Amino acid sequence: MRTSIVAIAQPPWEMTTPTTAQAIITGILAVVVAGFVIAALVDWKRSGSPAFLLMLVGGYVCSFNEATVDVLGHCFFPLDGVLGYTAFGRGVPVWVVLAYIVFFGGLSYVMALAFKRGASRRAMWSGIAIFGVLNVLLELPMLGAKLYVYYGDQPFAIGGFPVSWLVINSLGSLFGAVVVVRLSWLFTGARQLLLVLVPFATYMASWVLAMPHFAITNTDMPSGVRMAAAALSMALGVIAIDGLIRIGTGQWRLLPPPTFDASTEDRMHAFSRA
Repeated sequence: MRTSIVAIAQPPWEMTTPTTAQAIITGILAVVVAGFVIAALVDWKRSGSPAFLLMLVGGYVCSFNEATVDVLGHCFFPLDGVLGYTAFGRGVPVWVVLAYIVFFGGLSYVMALAFKRGASRRAMWSGIAIFGVLNVLLELPMLGAKLYVYYGDQPFAIGGFPVSWLVINSLGSLFGAVVVVRLSWLFTGARQLLLVLVPFATYMASWVLAMPHFAITNTDMPSGVRMAAAALSMALGVIAIDGLIRIGTGQWRLLPPPTFDASTEDRMHAFSRA
């Protein structure tokens, strides 16, 4: 059999959106996002830091990664739904944008707080497991409702959900949390606004480890090769997650650059508490 790097499976363009399921998930996620926004405003008033709110905005910015990763990973949302935006010929529904705010904004910030408050490596792995469970609980019902589909020959798929995405998504969210808490000395003053770019940058950077899976997905390689590539990406992802947890907990140290004559305001970081 000939193989070709251009033998890309085509999405089911004729697929349509189930309107009831779309309305339900959009409503649920809107309520969750509203809860996060309220919590972020309360946190801002109490701590004087808008970091939580800026991370939620960052989750929204991160959602502009979705069309690209859909092409790479062969995920498709029907084009007749209520879309937040379109890019590369792919539509991204409003509910997906809301999910990004929750998973890559709100939950990343929660993990950053856990690191700051001294969470252990074991506790953070438990948190990653909870993140994965929430991801599955969100995805499986929606896949069953035909809100979207992972198309083509997807390795390690359970109920239509390729489990490799658990690692990809968890790694991206965790990476953002580690950057926020370990580089908190950077996010001071006006530089706090950089927090809105952290989820976008860290999630996209995490795709480096998913490239074996993405690259083979976009060929006509046999299933065995696809499974090997996906397994490699998952293994690299798990190793990276453990390394990031070690950095986040302080087991592996990242030291800030030396500062001289720093003012009290400059020494305050995004996670300062009164």
